[in-house]
Amino acid sequence: MARPELRTSPEDITAAALASFDGAEDERLRELMRALTRHLHDFAREVGLKQEEWAAAMKALADSGRITNESRSEFILWSDALGVSMLVDAIAHPKPPGATESTVVGPFWSPNAPLREYGEAIFDHAAGEPTLFHGRVLDLEGEPIPGAQLDIWQNDADELYAVQRAEGPEDHLRGRFLTREDGSYAFVGVRPVVYPIPTDGPAGRMLAATGRHPWRPAHVHMIVTAAGYERLTTHFFDAETDYLDSDAVFAVKPSLVREFVRRPPDDPIPWSCEIDIVLPPAS
Repeated sequence: MARPELRTSPEDITAAALASFDGAEDERLRELMRALTRHLHDFAREVGLKQEEWAAAMKALADSGRITNESRSEFILWSDALGVSMLVDAIAHPKPPGATESTVVGPFWSPNAPLREYGEAIFDHAAGEPTLFHGRVLDLEGEPIPGAQLDIWQNDADELYAVQRAEGPEDHLRGRFLTREDGSYAFVGVRPVVYPIPTDGPAGRMLAATGRHPWRPAHVHMIVTAAGYERLTTHFFDAETDYLDSDAVFAVKPSLVREFVRRPPDDPIPWSCEIDIVLPPAS
């Protein structure tokens, strides 16, 4: 019996790889795997990928797996640093005019933040400058949304989030708040500071090798939920922070930049920041 002719040109290899997914029963999975394979093969052809470059990429992936643990995902860091995380967010969460824009959740959120009272501080002791954050959660018509939940987390003046601290209270600068009947909320946090994304792994080495900095502008994170409305994951940036025009993870949107206002000199809380949030109805 004659053996079938095997063709091994670059085009033949790509065609065979694409055809290998013909038996996938899940149509969406088949579409994703074919597109991924096609773009990877096109990339290798476009740049004339060298064997040693391919090997370096495989090592970076292996190193990323070794450094990943429960409190850190190097693969998400790659996605963030390459702009993929924000691209997926933009595709997945188009917003109608007037709605607050979304961003990525980032690597430092953790569940079960304590439920706190209106105006309560989200710290016992903090190194940063205390700041009163306040505003209202509204619908697209400007009507208040009572009972909306805001899940807040931010960093301190040492640049760290609670989940990054080997020791210290796990609820430091974290908290959940419910809006009042008029849609209002308030809490005392600190004025956030700039910080670098982790640079001790493969993604950090990529930034250094390509002449990119690892810094993120100062911001506060929020997840806002309310029955009958779209869930919002976002963060708000200090208008006076560095790196607004070069965020390492491409998350800055002009609509999310806020002013921090100096309060009276004798006030124990030296700063305030007003942030109104507008949620569209759930689709």
